[in-house]
Amino acid sequence: MDKNDINKVLREIPQVEKLLQDGDIEVFIPVIGKVSAAECIREGVNSYREALLGGSLPDNGMLKSEIIKKLKRKSSERLQRVINGTGIIIHTNLGRAPLGEKIFESLKKNISGYCNLEYHIPSKKRGKRGGFAEELICQMTKSEDALIVNNNASSVFLILNELAKGGETIVSRGELIQIGGGFRIPDIMNQSGTTLVEVGTTNITTLDDFKKAVTENTKMIFSAHTSNFRLEGFTEAPSLKELSSLKNDKVVFVRDMGSGNLVNDWMPGNFEQTVYHETSQGADLVCFSGDKLLGGCQAGVIVGRREIIAKLRKNPLMRMLRVDKITYMILQETLLSYINGNYRETGLWSSITQSADAVSRKASGLIRLCGAGVKSYMKKVKTRCAYGGGSMPGEELDSYGVEIAVPGLSPDEIYDYFVSCTPPVVGTVRDGKYVIDMFTVHERDMKELADAVKGLLKK
Repeated sequence: MDKNDINKVLREIPQVEKLLQDGDIEVFIPVIGKVSAAECIREGVNSYREALLGGSLPDNGMLKSEIIKKLKRKSSERLQRVINGTGIIIHTNLGRAPLGEKIFESLKKNISGYCNLEYHIPSKKRGKRGGFAEELICQMTKSEDALIVNNNASSVFLILNELAKGGETIVSRGELIQIGGGFRIPDIMNQSGTTLVEVGTTNITTLDDFKKAVTENTKMIFSAHTSNFRLEGFTEAPSLKELSSLKNDKVVFVRDMGSGNLVNDWMPGNFEQTVYHETSQGADLVCFSGDKLLGGCQAGVIVGRREIIAKLRKNPLMRMLRVDKITYMILQETLLSYINGNYRETGLWSSITQSADAVSRKASGLIRLCGAGVKSYMKKVKTRCAYGGGSMPGEELDSYGVEIAVPGLSPDEIYDYFVSCTPPVVGTVRDGKYVIDMFTVHERDMKELADAVKGLLKK
């Protein structure tokens, strides 16, 4: 193909607006928007042009294929439902705690229009946002007051900024943790305006280490629960009750417990202590996440002494850290399920408390749904699932998965196929095998998951 022929083909490439009207392309406009669709078309045209200039022979379907490939990639970037086949229950990359469907019925009914976010109906006057949700937290944790912010890192930052700015905060070296996304406790302390004072060693910190570090500049003793790792072997650390003995009128004791467990009747293995247990040890404030073991949405919750919470509420940062009506509503409905003894009906706890036998039945059910012709490529296998999300490090639950092996396809290629499905299926590659762990697969996922498996084998 000579240069003139190539130039002729290039001149015949339709304009972007014309391509946007193509039936196979325009269906993506409602999904990603016209601007993004047009950008995908330009990228597809550029790829097509480069291929022609590189010596590829023109193909009637080549241009359209390139454009649709770009459109599908962009569509996959949207926030959307995913089938979790990883066996990680509180999966940070997949939205942490599953909320379940019931809670969204309440959202639709109560806040799809207007709501009393800052209107106190009994007094017919302006009210403070989050009052009832915070009242429920106090009931569950037996605390004097509570405050909700947008995540637990915000909780820590707000507490340090209000109570320790300009002074020193004492922390054990064994608790200078890094949380998700690269956020480190020392960095948060530095930004908040307090001076970090490290005591002890990584594995051994004594109460005496804390006592010796207290000076006239000390404003806070801070304890962080190591919720995303476990230190074992030759270790020692003072109890919360011992640390609380060091607080006084000038020094506050704050506990960051991370995962926010409210359940005390589900204790397999070395389970997390409850928030109430932590508050009962004498800390002035305890903070935790709303979307870990509490089972709600992203939020930071601070509980403790009324007069200290009042100071936090007045901090100018609260205007930036406060949450919206959706967060309050989700937390309110989640907390009500605990108060009413129905916590096992929440999306998270219905997953955690399912038996290994129930998971085994789901694995068998998936194989049956896929049909007789598919069974030879699928095998039920025993697995172990994790809590995840910075909760219960090292603790696992018995589970079952479905191993899928297709001649000619590597486990990584199978993984890529499932992620490209609608909805995407995120499984695992374990010991050189592709496995969908059924512990984190919901009943409503089953049909679409089976369709995805059958689609793989048809290909």
